[in-house]
Amino acid sequence: MRTKGKVNERTVLKGNAKGITGIERDTYAPRGKRIAWSWPGKAAALVLGTALLLTACGQGESGTAGRSDAPTKPAGTAETVQGSAAASGSETPAALYEQAKKEGKVIVYSTSGRANDAAETFMKQYPGIKVEVSKVKSDEMMDKVTKEQDAGQFNPDVIITKEVSGAVEEEMVKPGRYVKYLPEDLAEKVDEPYRTQSEGYANYLEFRTLFYNTDHYKSAPVTNWWDLTTPEFKGKVYTADPLSSPAFMDLFTTMVLHSDDMAAAYKEKFGKDIELHGTENAGYEFIKQLFDNGLVVLKGSDDVLDAIGKANSDAVGLAVSGDVSKVEEKGWNVLPIYDMKPKTSVPDSGYLFLANKAPHQAGAKLFIRWMMGEKDGQGEGMAPFNEIGSWVPRSDVKTKNDVAFEDLNLWIYDGEKLYFEAPKVRDFWIKQK
Repeated sequence: MRTKGKVNERTVLKGNAKGITGIERDTYAPRGKRIAWSWPGKAAALVLGTALLLTACGQGESGTAGRSDAPTKPAGTAETVQGSAAASGSETPAALYEQAKKEGKVIVYSTSGRANDAAETFMKQYPGIKVEVSKVKSDEMMDKVTKEQDAGQFNPDVIITKEVSGAVEEEMVKPGRYVKYLPEDLAEKVDEPYRTQSEGYANYLEFRTLFYNTDHYKSAPVTNWWDLTTPEFKGKVYTADPLSSPAFMDLFTTMVLHSDDMAAAYKEKFGKDIELHGTENAGYEFIKQLFDNGLVVLKGSDDVLDAIGKANSDAVGLAVSGDVSKVEEKGWNVLPIYDMKPKTSVPDSGYLFLANKAPHQAGAKLFIRWMMGEKDGQGEGMAPFNEIGSWVPRSDVKTKNDVAFEDLNLWIYDGEKLYFEAPKVRDFWIKQK
């Protein structure tokens, strides 16, 4: 709980079938100085000289990273979000549809192409509403929305985004630029932490995990992350470049944050306490030993699976769980490993947000409901998100995977800690190359 010191707040809209039931304000403690940084391909990934004081002001906080010209009162203050919410009216799908027809369209900024599939079925279900989807990377979306809102332009209605090492929560959700929207008639079926504990509702989640070649291995060749540091796997471990993907870096940063877990897994593997070789903890030591054992860094997840999956390879590779759905199309002979010690991975969640001051708010809420699968979880808009290698965190939605969501052995995603630790881990990674 974040209860010490002066308190800031973030806005959460709560609704049910009869309408908005209220606007909750989650509290969080201000964090002092914050390093402004972004991911490649931006030239300077760590802007170490630029820091921003997070202040606690009565209506909200300025969450604009690395800019001295940010407005005193950002677009996402409690006042503006409340004004936007108050205009929504009834929350029943039928009433939302009537209002949405008058609005005429829904503007979506999305990191995922799945939004286009959901939009097609939505427009058939709700004629008279056009859904326009722009595909944008998470970090670029943050920059775009921030600049637009600071200029008084409120363009998108719905935000579909992955995290960027906690930056989405810290810079977009807490200041109110992205708003969590979870109708109460759907919320009761949503699994934690996405119902009450997370920054937003995640319509699906993936994670980074190890894959192995099924022609070479009859079963998973490793069960412990430290197996990868042994002579047997020297030069035989591949990963997509974490410097190009925040989600890959989030896994390694989470290992650093949970160094006690990594130390315990080391002892279980080798029967002795871990010895650090100039590193801060077992998480950093794991990264160092991976590089010392000949870690191969490739551009992306597909490159990793190409390298280990198209021949009889004895290598293993760190890739996206959702890529298992491409196996037949790509000709890969691979399977993912869904149980590693101490934990398999950390979630990479696809969040749905209502944009602050959404110009087509009724349509936005209707579209979010559609992608969530509606009240019974059976709505056609859910289909693009419920795929092999992806999990929908709803208790009433049957997964297509052999492992249920609640049985996944994952660390909890802690965006706030990742936000402040990831730049340090990134620096450490660069020094190992």
